[in-house]
Amino acid sequence: MIGWKKWVWGSLSIPFLFLVWTAIASRYPDLIFPGPLVVINEFTVQLASAEFYDHVGISLYRLGIGFSIAAVSAFLVGTLAGLSHPFRLFLNPIVSFFQATPPMAWAPLFILLLDLGNAPMIAVIVMAAFFPILVNVIQGMELIKQSHIRAALSFGANRFQLARYVYLPEVMPSAFSGVIVGFGIAWRSLVAAEMIGGDAGIGWLISTSGQMANSSLVMVGIITIGLMALFFELVLLQPLKKRFASWAPRS
Repeated sequence: MIGWKKWVWGSLSIPFLFLVWTAIASRYPDLIFPGPLVVINEFTVQLASAEFYDHVGISLYRLGIGFSIAAVSAFLVGTLAGLSHPFRLFLNPIVSFFQATPPMAWAPLFILLLDLGNAPMIAVIVMAAFFPILVNVIQGMELIKQSHIRAALSFGANRFQLARYVYLPEVMPSAFSGVIVGFGIAWRSLVAAEMIGGDAGIGWLISTSGQMANSSLVMVGIITIGLMALFFELVLLQPLKKRFASWAPRS
């Protein structure tokens, strides 16, 4: 019953958004702020366009490469920091500095260093996702109970078994929380980076469409960004968290 109520209340937000959208759009010409029907028509046109899929594919490629690099490296560095107190102290000022710096602030520098193309966009994604995941992995390592470690050692666990049966299960909930947060930041940063210095991708499509006063295509790009983010969280990230960290508190 509770799950059914959640579904009903959640589904009500969609017609509500359409009503608000229609009300606002009625006050402006379609060239400035198109209504739902105009955007839906543009969506059908873009879904039949190979160029649209090219831009989506380029953004997904950049996101996949950059986020994978960030997640793996953050997990490894975070685990080492959790095992070594001096290393954790060494990392603290570095993490504080980079966390206080918006990832997009690095985009112009990355473009100058790496030129246009995939490389600077991937670098922005790595910068955006690495530190949220790193912080959560370190926090997860700090929450591991020493009594669990001593119990495993008393049963003769070696280092591999200790990592497999103690460290990994207890770190995974925090790590997945960091992955979800880092993914959202990385996705938004990628789109913004493509808008200011990209040569392709969804962000670039939105930027160029705005410059050409194609508001309906701008809206298609914005909606695509939101739908893809929703898809990744509901279909990929949350099921993975439920599979590998089902004992974690629900976020």
